[in-house]
Amino acid sequence: MRKTVISALMALIVSIPFAVKGQTDNSFTLKQSLDYALKNSIDIQKSILDKKQADHLVSEVRGTGLPQVNANGQFQNFPNLPTQLLPGEIVGQPGTQIPVQFGTKFSATGTIEASQLLYNQQFFTGLQAANASEQLYELLKIQTEEDVIYQVSTAYYQVLEIQASINALQANVDRLNEVEKIMKVQQENDLITKTDYNRLKVNRINIETNLQTLKTAEEQSKNYLKLLMGMSMEQNISLIKGEDIEEINLSTLQYEKEIPIEIQLLDKQYELNVLNKKSLQAGNYPSLAAFGQQSWNAQRNEFNFFDDSQSWFQQTVIGVQLNVPLFSGLQRHHQVQQAKIDIEKTQLDLLYAERGKSMEYQNAREQLLNSMKSVEAQRENKDLAQEVYDQTQELYAEQVGSLTDLLDAETSWRESQINYIREILKFKKAELDLLRAQGQLRQLSNS
Repeated sequence: MRKTVISALMALIVSIPFAVKGQTDNSFTLKQSLDYALKNSIDIQKSILDKKQADHLVSEVRGTGLPQVNANGQFQNFPNLPTQLLPGEIVGQPGTQIPVQFGTKFSATGTIEASQLLYNQQFFTGLQAANASEQLYELLKIQTEEDVIYQVSTAYYQVLEIQASINALQANVDRLNEVEKIMKVQQENDLITKTDYNRLKVNRINIETNLQTLKTAEEQSKNYLKLLMGMSMEQNISLIKGEDIEEINLSTLQYEKEIPIEIQLLDKQYELNVLNKKSLQAGNYPSLAAFGQQSWNAQRNEFNFFDDSQSWFQQTVIGVQLNVPLFSGLQRHHQVQQAKIDIEKTQLDLLYAERGKSMEYQNAREQLLNSMKSVEAQRENKDLAQEVYDQTQELYAEQVGSLTDLLDAETSWRESQINYIREILKFKKAELDLLRAQGQLRQLSNS
């Protein structure tokens, strides 16, 4: 099982002296942060709703192939019955027209209609497309989850970087405070000038100003992390510090490359485009449907439709309907040609995406190897800067070295610490990019 991705960064924080805040109920490791985000992220909740909506869409399409049943009723009242003219010959009055009223004052009709699709190639192709769309939304949900994993991990690392920088600066401030106490005594005994003493104070104050700026950035970064995780801004959050921080390794390179979710999405889009073309071509095929109708009709001169002694007349119709497309003005032909172009464009998108993913993998791999070397170099540089600072501090305490040498050594030591932190973060981000290019981002939440 792969070690926790943030273990290297956390050991760095432990190796620098600083005040540790007490853990709260909202303390998170990277894995805990990812688990929380996968359950509470707004983007993931929306993707779940999109998936549910797609499920209903599939059911809607399937429903068109099930029996369709409708019922309707109609009541008519004729205050004036319709009149028709009949030739007078039928009553012995040739050459005249006789107005005659037909029907009754009231009439009521009830009808039940049912139809069942027997064959329609567009329906069967559409059903395949609906199933493919359902799979597409499942892939989109997975993509959203991977995006959240990547974004939360990146934001998590950003907070850790700031915290580690804060710890490094705070350690330096503590050291300068100790030196300042010594220098104050020396200045009071005229062993050093007031100018030297003030230069040290200025240096300390500058670091404290930077420290305050970093603390503000830490809160802002935490708020962004909470937003990505789906956590309320009113909740406090702290990051749990891991162990064995400096034990970084290249185990990520051993993971097998999976098909990236972006490629899977394009594959599914290609499948949908092919089905769309088939659906348009299926519009040239005949369709066959069965239908039936049962009607009840009653006519009255008085409103007594509920009188059982009066008759209701029935009519039943059963049949099939065949529809054969003959000519569509070449519209369907041009629709098919457009669908073919969509297929060709998707093929080009796939080729570009595959090359892009290959580039991302190679770049992330090279960055990981380069960062590994940089971390080792910065670790040596940090240790060397520590040694130089300690020696310079001893020389200054013995009044052999100058204040300028001490301040320069302190600055170099501080910069080496921060550079070391940044190189570890670069390594972690390269590792993150490599996992994404390998299609293995979920290893972060599974580790």
